[in-house]
Amino acid sequence: MENIGLVLGPILSGLIGLLIGRNRKIGAGWAFLLSFFLGFIGWIIAVCSKKNEPEFTNMSGKEGK
Repeated sequence: MENIGLVLGPILSGLIGLLIGRNRKIGAGWAFLLSFFLGFIGWIIAVCSKKNEPEFTNMSGKEGK
């Protein structure tokens, strides 16, 4: 039972990377690594990073403003 941290640590870091990092500029990989090595501080860094801006595509095919 004392080794439960060895199992839960990477699982929680992976969830932080996938659920939080994928929508952020930091990315899922960096969010995972930061939370894995820094723990709670890595989670805070991932949450505080900027969100990705959505890209809009002109579907009408018209060029212009």
